[in-house]
Amino acid sequence: MSSASITIDLDEVNDALARLLAAAGDITPALKNIGEYEAKATRRRFIDERDPDGKTWAALNPLYAKTKKGPGILRGQTRSLSQIVWQLAGDGVEIGSNEVYARIHNEGGTIVPKNAAALVFSMGGQTFKVKSVTMPRRQFLGFSDEDVTEILAIVQDHFLAAISPAGAP
Repeated sequence: MSSASITIDLDEVNDALARLLAAAGDITPALKNIGEYEAKATRRRFIDERDPDGKTWAALNPLYAKTKKGPGILRGQTRSLSQIVWQLAGDGVEIGSNEVYARIHNEGGTIVPKNAAALVFSMGGQTFKVKSVTMPRRQFLGFSDEDVTEILAIVQDHFLAAISPAGAP
């Protein structure tokens, strides 16, 4: 059996491969760019009032809408829920909200009292005493097709920059 091999011993190629290996070992810059991008895209969903797939969020309860303060759905006067944050986490990045009530708004669900017979709250100038409240899903966390495309471009740019000769655009 015969075989053939080619050995590439070009400084330019060896340098590019070394930079690629170094870039693969430290993806932190790409993760930071992903975190920044996705936090911005998520904050935009609060303005557009749409989920990652572009579906419009459920309308506000009409009684609540009468007295709500703040600019829109899931945005109160402080806009604290829409202050999306990101952080590096191991070999990934986490994107979310620091507000404890973020999950129920993002996923929807039923709220029941923990230590009382009923939930008591005011809405639209009326007081309610109920056994549960169902919150509609108004998803703001997640990835749209556009997000996935941009994240892949960020990863690609990270590695393309790594193999580019120093000083090259």
